[in-house]
Parts: sequence; structure tokens; C-alpha cells
Amino acid sequence: MFEQGACLDFGCGVGRLTIPLSELFARTVGVDVAPSMIATARAHVRPGHQCEFVLNRSPDLRQFPDRSFDFVYSCLVLQHVPPEVALGYISEFFRVCRPGGLVVFQIPAARISDEAISASHALPASGYAAAIAFQDRPSQLRPGDASDVRLTITNNGTAIWKHDIPAGRHICVANHWLTPAGQIAVADDGRARLPADVPPGGQVEVGLIVRAPATAGEYVLEVDLVQERICWFAERGSPTARIPIRVDGVPAPALEAPPAAVSNRPSMFTRIANRFRRGTPSFEMHTIPRADIARAISSSGGTLLHAIDDNAAGERWLSYTYVCRFPGHSHAPF
Repeated sequence: MFEQGACLDFGCGVGRLTIPLSELFARTVGVDVAPSMIATARAHVRPGHQCEFVLNRSPDLRQFPDRSFDFVYSCLVLQHVPPEVALGYISEFFRVCRPGGLVVFQIPAARISDEAISASHALPASGYAAAIAFQDRPSQLRPGDASDVRLTITNNGTAIWKHDIPAGRHICVANHWLTPAGQIAVADDGRARLPADVPPGGQVEVGLIVRAPATAGEYVLEVDLVQERICWFAERGSPTARIPIRVDGVPAPALEAPPAAVSNRPSMFTRIANRFRRGTPSFEMHTIPRADIARAISSSGGTLLHAIDDNAAGERWLSYTYVCRFPGHSHAPF
């Protein structure tokens, strides 16, 4: 619990967090660089909320006097401005913070490589073991014809196959088309995500849409599991399932791609990016190493209490929320 003081929400956008914060403080100020965001935020304020919204397009907070706020907060904002500007804002956070107040802000420290992401989500070597059984066996298809193949998949490994794995490292049932001699005729044909987590020894039924090769002939439908962007289970020694299928007859009609939607409205990312820079729209991500942030906090007179690994910027970024105190006695202790 703390006594009501003043709060600054830096990069407030349309005030989705600023307005709830205003219920905890005697005065709450939201700051943003976009006039449209500020206008929308002001329109959302209901009577009784003690908050205001201020446009700030300068690389500092000069419009606020020293020691104006008991709590300064910023999330998913500093990562979109150049590091030298972000460090300047961090210094300003402490300038406008009252003694004993808190400064809390988020910013990524580093970009995580694809190799590191894959390593963090890969199964152990003993986890890539599956038994695949066909529930039905289509014996013939037309060239280009699609068929729903039903399969029973058993986890013969030692690890849980999770239904939802971040960063596109999902486990899927997939297929290739082979020649009778076992050579690849069509690689990576269909894909089907697991419908649920599958523990070791567990089974799951999956429907896989396969599309026959465009050329008539004798083929072998091979089904395997794949952990996307990591490996096929067969590469780890797991057996695949194969059935012969004859492709013959009148080719199936080709699928037409749906027409692209035409719109003059900027994309969501373009609209967000326009908040942060003029000219050619962009949506840049910036990082500042944790050690540099710690030095910036110290040189601004602050004390770092916690650096929380928050995953706020997504799987590709090592992001921290820094919880800091500006030393001294405040009339609004936290």
C-alpha cells in the first residue's frame, strides 16, 4: 500500500493503462508523441478519473519540473526509439521522480538468435520417437487431388509433445510423396498441428490433408512428424509410415488463390511506427545491454531493485523490466 501521489505513464498511447492507474493516484499524466493517440486518450476519460494526457515530441521531458512524480512507468516504448534517445529518457525519468519514488521501465537487452530459440524449445534426443498408423488407406487419387488422411499418432518418446510451442517451433504431422524406389517426388506436402499435448505413451488422432502429385504414376505417401525449424523425427531415427497410392485419371481442378484485399488504410504496424518517427514509416526494435542500463540508472542517481526477465518483446528478444527507486524520503512511500 502507498499514499496517493503523482504518476507518469510514458508512451501512454490511447490510455489503456493510464486510466486504470489514475484510480490509484491523486494525479496521473499520460505522455505520448502522437497527437492522434493523445486525442483518443482524452476522449476515453470518464468523469472522476484524475488523469490528463500530454503531447511530448521532444527527446526529453522538459515540460515537467524536477521531482514531479512518485511513480514513473514505461512499457513497450523505449524499444522503438534509438538507444541514445532511450538513455536520455531514462535519465529524465529519474529527474522527474521524487525522492523515495519508483521508476519502472521495460526495454530489450539483446536479440535472441534462431539457434538459441531452437535450442530452448527442442525436445531431448529421446523425445523424437513416434509410431504412426493409418486409419484409412486411399488407394488411388487424381493428379492434384486433395484427400483427408486420418492417422493415429503415438508418442513413443520420453518428452511431452506440446500442442502450442512458441516462436513457430510447433510439432506437426506432415508428409512427402516418394517414388516406388524411395526417392523424393514431392517434399513437404501437407501439415497438421497436434490437437492437444501428447504425453509419453499417449495417442492422438490427426487429420492430414494431402495433395496428390500433379503427374500420374505410382507413388508412396510417407507420413512423418516434424518439429518446425528444428528437425524431422525421421532424422532422429523415428520410423515413418508409408502406403502406396496410384495417381491416375482426370487432373483435379487447380485451386485459385483468393484475391488480395485492397485497402488504402495503413497496416497496424505502420500506424504504430508512425508514432515514433516522421518520414518513411518503419517499425524498428532497439536493444540496450543490461549493463548499460544499470550504469544509466546509477549515473541518474537511481538504485536498481530488480531486473525482471519479462518476455514482453516476444520470443526473439531478451527483455527486462527494470524496477528502480530514486533514493530519499518521500511523502508517498511504496
